[in-house]
Parts: sequence; structure tokens; C-alpha cells
Amino acid sequence: MNTLKEEYLFVYGTLLSNYGDNDSHHWVKQYAAFMGKAQMNAKMFMVDYYPGIIPCEGNEKYCVKGELYHILEPEKLFGHLDKYEEFYPETPESSEYIRKLATVTLKENNQSYQAWVYFFNQSVEDLEFMPKGDFMNEYHK
Repeated sequence: MNTLKEEYLFVYGTLLSNYGDNDSHHWVKQYAAFMGKAQMNAKMFMVDYYPGIIPCEGNEKYCVKGELYHILEPEKLFGHLDKYEEFYPETPESSEYIRKLATVTLKENNQSYQAWVYFFNQSVEDLEFMPKGDFMNEYHK
């Protein structure tokens, strides 16, 4: 991986800075720098005690709220987060989440970034849809 290329991470669930204190937050703090609140076009569902998002289809206009980070050490960060998100690059079909680049907008300046996002990689058919796309305010109400 080219270490000169700027890389970003968008988080929207249990990796949010105000979710609580756990190992995943330490990894994000250690290997990435918080940039601010952000959002992206996607649909959110409750998987268990945590959410998953999928891309919007056609003309759907749903918004997922989260945070944007500037990644400082991609290999170390993704070494931890890929396991946490159950993303297996060698066998993506068996992964709970897959990591893909998507357009994310930083709220502070309305600037767009191509950021890594963990998308839910299983059926959402029986999952609760969260139309506001705001995990902390919809789940922790």
C-alpha cells in the first residue's frame, strides 16, 4: 500500500468516539486522527446491538451519520479493524462486513472525501431499518 496516499475512515456504529471505551476505540485513536462529524448516502439497519449499512439503491436518499478519520497507519489500523468487523479479504463472501471506498461528506466544511467504510455483507431482510441513519440517537434513545 502506498503510504504517501491520504486515506480516510468513516465510522457509524460501535466505533463512534462517544459509543464507549473498548479496544476498537484505542486502535482508532492510535492509528487515525479524528476530523469531525460526517455523513454519507446509505441505509442503516440494526444487526444485533450494532448497526450495519448498505448502499442506497437507485434514487434512494438516505443518510448515515458518523465520524471521519484521517488514517495515519493503514496497515496497523486495518489489521485490527478487519478482524473486529469480521472482514476477510481472501473470502469476502463469508465476511460479515466488507471494506470499500465510498464518498463521505465532512459536516464542518461540506467537503467530500473517499473514505473506507465497512458495509454490511449479509441479508438485511429481517433486520430493523433505521431511517434516520443515526446509531447513537436511534439506538441509544
